[in-house]
Amino acid sequence: MSSPGLKTSAATVQVSAIDAWLPMSGCETRAPQSLLPWLAEPGLLTARVRAACGEAMSLRMLRLERTSLAPQLRDTLGVEDAECLLREVEISCGADRWIFAQSVFPLSTVGRYPWLGELGDNGLGESLARVDDVRREPLEYAELAPTHELARAALAGSESGRAVWARRAIYRRGSWPILVQEVFLPGLGNSG
Repeated sequence: MSSPGLKTSAATVQVSAIDAWLPMSGCETRAPQSLLPWLAEPGLLTARVRAACGEAMSLRMLRLERTSLAPQLRDTLGVEDAECLLREVEISCGADRWIFAQSVFPLSTVGRYPWLGELGDNGLGESLARVDDVRREPLEYAELAPTHELARAALAGSESGRAVWARRAIYRRGSWPILVQEVFLPGLGNSG
């Protein structure tokens, strides 16, 4: 699989031993009340941000690269792939970054659906909503320490020192999995 601008990384996408992903019932008393409607959003976060921000909403791809897939994450996804395509985007309202999303596409999934590697600045959720046979497994939630790998990627050094809340789910088109992890950034709710 080759795509223009696609980088290859020596990094490995993995699940940290300190990950504590829980159902909503396990974190709803700990999460900030103002964040609960966002965490529990049953629909697409892109659509919710668009409804809140209108024309000020933007989605920008930050990273797209082929990288290793850790054994624990392979088990979580139910694949044997040693590598994946890692895509990271940010969703903003004006100048304020609201959501960081990281998608993990096992290479077998990309081989079956090559358009996943060609999304550019288009939203994954909106793209998946237009195809048949996609189901989302139950959402899981976690409060990520600022040292957590996903939090570090999301904060990009700009708001370090703060824990952030995230949610994740595995989407399947047929038997082909995609992991989507969404981090709610400190600027959420600002209308820059």
